[in-house]
Amino acid sequence: MIIKSKDDVLSLSGSLHKNQWKAIKAAANLLLQEYPQGIIIDCSELEDISEGGARTFLDAMNDIEAAHSRIIVANLPEKVLSVCKSIPGVRSQLPIAHSIEEARCSLRLSSRTQGVAGNGKHGALLVVPLLGDMDLTYGAELAALLARAGHHEVLLVYFLEVARNLPLNAPMGEAEQAAQASLDQAHRILKTHNVPVNTHLEKVREASDGIVSFLKQCGAERVVLGVSQYPEQDEASEHLQSIVETLIKRAPCEVVIGRGKRK
Repeated sequence: MIIKSKDDVLSLSGSLHKNQWKAIKAAANLLLQEYPQGIIIDCSELEDISEGGARTFLDAMNDIEAAHSRIIVANLPEKVLSVCKSIPGVRSQLPIAHSIEEARCSLRLSSRTQGVAGNGKHGALLVVPLLGDMDLTYGAELAALLARAGHHEVLLVYFLEVARNLPLNAPMGEAEQAAQASLDQAHRILKTHNVPVNTHLEKVREASDGIVSFLKQCGAERVVLGVSQYPEQDEASEHLQSIVETLIKRAPCEVVIGRGKRK
């Protein structure tokens, strides 16, 4: 096996017939010093792999995540991917991207959202959840009014639901790009009101539980959920109703629910 490095990418070529993480680790650590948000392992030129070789990725992921960084494997050939999927630990935990660019997009987004919980500089923390299947940007308008009155710091959090058959930190391509677009839109709303604001992407298995857990972790004083218009009676409506009920029953902070004027 041949190991090459360029920018934030380690490229593997040839055959991977045993666990080679010890041989790769030194090169990976050098890259992580320059790219602490995470690195990519490009497998486009990997010709063959065994079960033992696939465990290279598992050891790499465990070591790198223990150092509070990320690793994403990209461009896995089909026969290599098939072997990886046959190994329970690798199959369930390994974050895989279709391309280097998709991996980089995921790493860039995660690096923008690290360490953004309230720091007390601007007052208590007010959290505004955003979700993919409904327009919750009215929450940003409502949060701006509350933040200015109460000297809050606002944290916009997009809760991206990840299917249970994928690793929680798996790259999600278009879904992550849509999440960033929603965060940017809500961020612009807050900035027009001159309110201190940060953004964050939180990957969760289920939105209701994920929001409650996040509120506990970040010590939020308020959570603001606002819709421009309540959705019709469909799956989005049921999803929103479930979240509202969960927050009212279980949120560890004050809950503010708002709906904008009907158009």
